[in-house]
Amino acid sequence: MFILIPLSVISALLLKWLKNEKIRNTVILVLSLGIFAYYSRKALIFLSFFIVLTYLLGNLVYESRKGETKKKKWLVLSLISLVAVLVYCKYIPAILKWWNKFDIHTISYVSLVSLTGISFLVFSAISYIVDIHRGDAKPGSFIDSALFITFFPKFTSGPIVLWKDFSKELQKKSYSIDKISFGINRIILGYAKKLIIADTLGAHILLIKINGGAGIDIYTTWMLALAYFFQIYYDFSGYSDIAIGLCSIFGYDIKENFHFPYISGSVTEFWRRWHISLGTWFKEYVYIPLGGNRTGNVYFNLFVVFLLTGIWHGANYTFILWGLAHGVIMLFERLVKDKTWYKKIPYLIKWAFTIFFVFLAWVLFMSPDLKAAGNIYRGLFIKNTEAVNFTWRFFATKKILLVFAVAALGSVIGLFEKKKGLKEKLQSFIDKPYVIWLKYAFLLALFAVDILFLVNSTYSPFIYMQF
Repeated sequence: MFILIPLSVISALLLKWLKNEKIRNTVILVLSLGIFAYYSRKALIFLSFFIVLTYLLGNLVYESRKGETKKKKWLVLSLISLVAVLVYCKYIPAILKWWNKFDIHTISYVSLVSLTGISFLVFSAISYIVDIHRGDAKPGSFIDSALFITFFPKFTSGPIVLWKDFSKELQKKSYSIDKISFGINRIILGYAKKLIIADTLGAHILLIKINGGAGIDIYTTWMLALAYFFQIYYDFSGYSDIAIGLCSIFGYDIKENFHFPYISGSVTEFWRRWHISLGTWFKEYVYIPLGGNRTGNVYFNLFVVFLLTGIWHGANYTFILWGLAHGVIMLFERLVKDKTWYKKIPYLIKWAFTIFFVFLAWVLFMSPDLKAAGNIYRGLFIKNTEAVNFTWRFFATKKILLVFAVAALGSVIGLFEKKKGLKEKLQSFIDKPYVIWLKYAFLLALFAVDILFLVNSTYSPFIYMQF
């Protein structure tokens, strides 16, 4: 907030006067690599190797287009190489931990590097290779491809940008005061989501776990699960706002990653609004190649996508079951979506079912293992007959209830889009000069509150940085 963002704004203002696009991109690349060097030189070495690997594979795939067999051979080799990096860094430790439990022959794991956002890194590289293979985009120069891989706003937690989109942005991006202003406003909003709402809820979750342990009542268990329900949304969408804002400062228009997912009337709609870039990636590079809606078994294709979505988040059974649960519900919705009885169900009932399912599924996502998830599910519906250390009255402070209220309101404010004509009227009102000045005054006050919360908080990394 106090070093990187001001440095980004100053850099963008200076870059505005440079006419040479190569120099502009080189400056941004050096800034991105400098950030990694500051945190971990070992990670920078690994990242440099990965950049060279991706660049070379992209050129090999591009040059082998004349021969169809060679083209496929280099594509397969490239994908195997990139996935192997992801498997070694992210999944081998979990697999070996599971294997060593059998005490047959203990295998040790040597970690080459611990890199935050390894899943986002590899998915960006796969996009680079596949888009070149399909002819959707040409290989970039070494500077451009390296910038695509390492661009610091999106590196650790996305949004996952496709190479065919980023390559176009490289050509048309423009620096302007309006984009810098938009970027700063978006960053302030993102920090508010993270610091004021997500971190407050995260601290409350920790408070319940420390003081409650297993001895909490039903209402406190619901408060715990509900706190995570809102925390993960505001934490991740807050990061996305900051990333989109930083990209805007540097002249890049990055697509939205969240669009009020908690107003969805189905799980299918939820995934069109939640982590949009991940859904787009799986659609482009898994669902469509499997046949999509056109060929093969559509239900099998959906099942594979959501199995992989769960695995992408981690090797824990909880992630896999979370992904499969979403996949099963989406298969059911696809089966009944054209049925007359389903169409007649009021939106409010569909919304209530969707939110309740998503709420229950997040319990799996937040739990380190199935036993912990089972304890929370049991606590949601079965009264605790053992000693209750603290009841809900201890945890339901005025501050946390206010945060819950703000979080709930902010998550459903997008409902105005559902009402025809209301969006246009609201936009017309927002565009009035005095409303614009009020908006800036509000953002300035919000920024001051962001700083207060930052100063008084402990370090709390973004949830999706673990992926």
